[in-house]
Amino acid sequence: MRKLIIPLFILLFISVSSLLRAQNTNPVQEAMANYDYETALSLISQEKPTVPLLYLKGKALKSLGNNSEALKVYEEVIGLDSLNPRAYIEAAECCKSVLKNKQALKYYRRAVDLNPANKYARIQYISLLLNQRKFNEALGESSLLTETDSSAVVLHLQAQSFEGLENYLAALGCYENIQEKYPNDYLAAAKSGKIYIEGKDYPYAIKATEKYRAIDSTNISVNQQNALAHCLMKDYQTAIKRYEQLLSLGDSAFTTCYYLGISYYALEKFYEAQDILKVAHQYDPRNVNLLYYLGRACANTSWKEKGVRYLEEAVAYATPADSAMIRLYIGLTNCYKMAGQPKMQVKAMKERYEKYDVTNHKLLYDMAYIYQYYLKDLKNTERCLEAFLKTRPKSSSKEDQPETDEQGNVILGIRTHYNSAENWLKDLREKKKVNDFFQGKVTAVPTNTPKTEKTGETTKK
Repeated sequence: MRKLIIPLFILLFISVSSLLRAQNTNPVQEAMANYDYETALSLISQEKPTVPLLYLKGKALKSLGNNSEALKVYEEVIGLDSLNPRAYIEAAECCKSVLKNKQALKYYRRAVDLNPANKYARIQYISLLLNQRKFNEALGESSLLTETDSSAVVLHLQAQSFEGLENYLAALGCYENIQEKYPNDYLAAAKSGKIYIEGKDYPYAIKATEKYRAIDSTNISVNQQNALAHCLMKDYQTAIKRYEQLLSLGDSAFTTCYYLGISYYALEKFYEAQDILKVAHQYDPRNVNLLYYLGRACANTSWKEKGVRYLEEAVAYATPADSAMIRLYIGLTNCYKMAGQPKMQVKAMKERYEKYDVTNHKLLYDMAYIYQYYLKDLKNTERCLEAFLKTRPKSSSKEDQPETDEQGNVILGIRTHYNSAENWLKDLREKKKVNDFFQGKVTAVPTNTPKTEKTGETTKK
């Protein structure tokens, strides 16, 4: 009997304790624990605001996606509890969610200042600096953190800072350090391979990725860099082996299909190349290089007509449309004008007219204006006006009259410009004759000068 009394007593004690706890459970905390945030907010609104309740209110608002209101709550907490890093971290998180990154940096900075040992705040602060492309500051903060923390996360932040500053050698040093300390860190191997490939150091890219593949040969990110290095080094057999493995692992990304297709093509496996390049084509149908290889692969199979169409598409996409080039030249011309470079301005206008805007004859008129009034080049002014007038369509004298509106004001249409150019050219030629005469370039001969009967030569008075 004694053995049964003790368990019953304990059971009774537990039941009473559970009942008391249930009676003492805070309704707000119970609602929060049950993810019933709307109820929690309703209950909190009936209570006197305290720091703990405000934290719960901010969490409830964040959980419901109302980050702007949550930010206001945490800023209220900062006012009441200004020496607590948690308030600044929570406010920074809200700022990030509503893209107030500048304010988020300030809050993280304040949290770090209050508690330098808070690793989370420091990591978030450095990450946000990198996101804002403040690489020098990120490098300083990450280097300072590595003095007391050599974890992979911190070393990655330092490496990214070096990459942002285009100090790739230092970045590689960080990734190699990570690989030595943390061999299972696949990201360091993938990043090393990527940097080596961009520097065309393909053997080193293979070495860095193979080091990790000895541990895990199924990682997609590492195999992508390894396969690409083999492909670019023209080791197509190994590249195909790696890319086919990636396909079996479920990787059907554009780059995987594209470079596998190129590898097949290089080994004259045209049917295989055509099949996989068609998959890549679905991702990027306007990729000129892809269309080239796909067309050439088709041309070597029974799908020759398709090959022709793919190459025709490639040519069309590779050649910019005249409308696009005209738009670029208009912008270029305007930039030269704003920069006070009339020689380059008129050069751009000439190229636009001759290559892409051949029917816009008014450009000749506009060039003449620049030549005369900005470059003081009357010879080219005349040439442009002459060329412009040669484009004048045949029309009646009535049509040649200036266009006017209802009030009789002249409308500057193309006919008006032709008439203006004609008068302008005539005026230039008259002034040129006068200038030539006074400079002794033209000798005037009186029409009433007597001549000798035999020779016809003029007699001197």
